[in-house]
Amino acid sequence: MTRRITISLPDDVAAYVERSRNNTSGFIAEVLRRKMRADGLRTRWAELGYVVTDEDVERTRARLAAKAPISDEQHARNMKWLAQFDEGSAAA
Repeated sequence: MTRRITISLPDDVAAYVERSRNNTSGFIAEVLRRKMRADGLRTRWAELGYVVTDEDVERTRARLAAKAPISDEQHARNMKWLAQFDEGSAAA
C-alpha cells in the first residue's frame, strides 16, 4: 500500500533527486528506508550500551573525508560484504 504526500525540497536537493533517478518517489523512499535502518541500529546499539550521537557521526565523517579515496574495486568488495547485513538480501 502507498500513500500520496506532497513535500517541498530546496532547489539544490530537488535537482539532485531529479538527476539521480527517474522515479522521485522511489528515490526518496529508498533514502528514508536507509534512515529508518540507521535509526534502528542506533536504538539497538543504545540498548547494548553504545550511544552514537550526531556529533560522533560528523566527527567520523570528517575523519573519513580526510583519508585518500578507495579504489572502485575496494568499494565493490566493501559493498558486497555489507550486503550480507541487508534485511532483504539473499545473502542474509
